[in-house]
Amino acid sequence: MRKLIIWTRVSLVAVAGLVILSSCGGGGGEFLLGYYLYRELVGNSSQTRIWSGTVNDTASQPLAGYAVEIIADRPDPAGDERRSAETNSDGEYRIIMPWYELAVYRITVKNQSVVVYEDEVGPVFNQDQQHNIQISPVATVTVSGTVTDANSATLAQIFVAVAKPQIAGSMPDVFATLAEGAVNYQLTNNTGVYYFENIFGEPLLVAAFSPANGFGYCYLEEPSAVNSGGTIVMPGTGKVEVSVRVLNSVGEPLVSAILPVDYRFTLRLTPSYNLSSQIGAAVAQEGLFGHVTTEEIIALHPVEQTIEVASTDSAGLADTAIEVTPGLYNLTLEDTQGGTYVGVLVGLAARLIHDAENGEVIEARIPLL
Repeated sequence: MRKLIIWTRVSLVAVAGLVILSSCGGGGGEFLLGYYLYRELVGNSSQTRIWSGTVNDTASQPLAGYAVEIIADRPDPAGDERRSAETNSDGEYRIIMPWYELAVYRITVKNQSVVVYEDEVGPVFNQDQQHNIQISPVATVTVSGTVTDANSATLAQIFVAVAKPQIAGSMPDVFATLAEGAVNYQLTNNTGVYYFENIFGEPLLVAAFSPANGFGYCYLEEPSAVNSGGTIVMPGTGKVEVSVRVLNSVGEPLVSAILPVDYRFTLRLTPSYNLSSQIGAAVAQEGLFGHVTTEEIIALHPVEQTIEVASTDSAGLADTAIEVTPGLYNLTLEDTQGGTYVGVLVGLAARLIHDAENGEVIEARIPLL
């Protein structure tokens, strides 16, 4: 909307400028006005101003090595301008930036590619700009732990990487990288251990993968400098049969029943996380696991599935069951219209489904006697 408004203004300027230019007939004043209007339309990047200031934490301590970027959003996105600089040891930055009358300016600050500050300054006068920025500190942390199978046996040679958010507080979806830009990954050692230092971002998501063990995740909502990480349980591969046992209001199986229409429901299984494309790209680029391709890795990841429950057998199990890829799923109950169901799940809403031999039975309690 902002660019639409600015573009409307520029369109009017363009029309006025072209009319004056075409009808100036040698008149100096009219030609000069038309020239200035036309110059703003095409952009006059010869006018530059200095943007400067400091980046400090909430204790007024300077933050060195933070990337400060100034963005000029212009009516035509192709004309947007970006300039950046890193803060020095005193937290100071200095950026020479073109000035445009019809532009909306923004400031962003990043640490290790994570946006930790963003401010829309708006249009500015044709003069130097000073902006001192204060940021709540987010410490770099060490992320470590072990990778095991569902029977708690440690697993070696598992790909592990740490994802961080592009904007602090959002969902982690970009892997931490090394100085040269490559993904900062490890293969677990002989005791299944992974260990990363100097990871920045909040929250974090530790992702693990191997073709033989599937995908595992460990979500760190508030990473601690003392102890971040944990055990990642790998679910395995293949297929697991998932069925639903329907319980009545006192927790007993509802056997051989046809549910009234208002009490029929859907169990939805949604993968809790999905970094398969990011993992696939990193693994394929490094040539790991026999040069498995990105597409092959993505195909191994769990996908969303549903079970429709309308009747039960003599054991209280729904007459329909499905096969799913082992993995970590979020479970929800929905009514037949896709809304919130009156019944409840028994157990955790987030569940690791992995028992390919015996299958997985998920219990749902509904308000029927």
